[in-house]
Amino acid sequence: MSTMTLTRPEATQVDLAERSPRRRLRLKRHWVLLGIVVAYVAILAIRLRNTAFIDEALYINAGHSYLAHWFDGQPLGDAGAFFSGLPTLYPVLAALLDSMGGLYLVRVFSLTCILSAAFLMYSTARHLWGQRGGLLTAATFLLSGPVVYMGWLGTFDALVIAMLALGLWVGLTRSGIPSAVLLAAVLTLAALTKYTAGVFIPVVLAATLVFGTRGMLRAGIATGAVVASLATVWMFWGADIGRDLAFTTTERQALSPTGTGELLGLLTDHLGLLILLAALALFLMFRERGWRLPVLGLGLVLASMMLPIGQMILGEAVSFEKHLAYSVLMLSLPIGWSLARVSRYPLMVTPVVLTIMIMALFPLVRADSMYRWPNVAGVVEAISSDPQPGLYISSATDSIDYHTRAIPDVSWETTFELYYGGEDAVRDAVKNERYQSVILRTSSVGNAEQDGLQAVFLEALDSSPSYSLSFEPFPASPHNPDDRWLIYSRH
Repeated sequence: MSTMTLTRPEATQVDLAERSPRRRLRLKRHWVLLGIVVAYVAILAIRLRNTAFIDEALYINAGHSYLAHWFDGQPLGDAGAFFSGLPTLYPVLAALLDSMGGLYLVRVFSLTCILSAAFLMYSTARHLWGQRGGLLTAATFLLSGPVVYMGWLGTFDALVIAMLALGLWVGLTRSGIPSAVLLAAVLTLAALTKYTAGVFIPVVLAATLVFGTRGMLRAGIATGAVVASLATVWMFWGADIGRDLAFTTTERQALSPTGTGELLGLLTDHLGLLILLAALALFLMFRERGWRLPVLGLGLVLASMMLPIGQMILGEAVSFEKHLAYSVLMLSLPIGWSLARVSRYPLMVTPVVLTIMIMALFPLVRADSMYRWPNVAGVVEAISSDPQPGLYISSATDSIDYHTRAIPDVSWETTFELYYGGEDAVRDAVKNERYQSVILRTSSVGNAEQDGLQAVFLEALDSSPSYSLSFEPFPASPHNPDDRWLIYSRH
């Protein structure tokens, strides 16, 4: 059976359809509805407020270091080491955007990537199953807390999600041999931008093989080109990539160890409804004639669980909620198909509309709750009020460093570097008055070992005649009254 038999007739007869005034009116209505969803999601994203997240600051700072190294000859140091993607790709792009429009423009770029991914998923589903399938697929993708959160976070992920959506669009809607080369280029770039994206390369290639036009030939060409491209990159930068890949992915140690039950609860909170809809989609797909549609749906649903299950096995809470946006991307196609199919049953349009309206409620709460990292505005204001030259250290070094780059003669070290040496190194640093200022929080950092070393650090500071609190403790987060900033300064 060909792929053509699995698509709605109007999806393969666009010219005839668009000659119908009624059809053109329906198309305009779908575009209006899609525009409403896009505007709603954009408003939800833009209204999120906080200072730079540690990952945002880390990538932007590293990108600026690379630009200064390339154009001014400044020492590069360890900028970009142990990143989850090539530091010369997204971090440099983010630094360029930051130079033009600050953190706001970096986040606008992420939102643009997420909205682009939505339009690509709309176009893909519309090509396969018609306009209603396209609209419901895009709505499923956009109306999710992790996706809205990702849309206003300046990290690798929004760009990579857009690349994966582009890969699915090329694989499932194009037919020429050049499209296979384009598919390979997109997937290669996605994997280099964020190494974790590599796990989705086989998924997109398999979708192309199973459901794409001339799928076997195009998927074969794309596979060969991806392997050749990645092998070439490995020949030149394999040592650095291998080190970073091991640290961030293959040999990763949990930075914030969390039990499986708690992570499963987060998965259910964010994706519970989508998982139920995905189960319905698979039930309906396996009732269809032919094998291609159910295989596509099953593959995408299984792919959506790869990252959350991997992090559950590792017991890692860091980035768990953020990575659920990849799951939503994979789930959106089968769910969009199933909602479109159900809506054609008698009296079922209203339940489908109600389902979408329920989906729309989740980002209102979920995105906000994910955007609640410690705010460093008060710390930045304190440092700027009386900047003293010297070495500073903090558990939020990257974020504070980003917001205080303009202050001269101030350098930074992370607590991770200090804690690596153990308790003796912590006590010696205080005894030797190594730091001009020490900036810590009263709450847990999410890692028992680091919490223990921070307790040692605070004890040493409190007992040292050389350090004292330069400001009264003040809130680090409006949502946690017990989380306060402590700023110690050397006399």
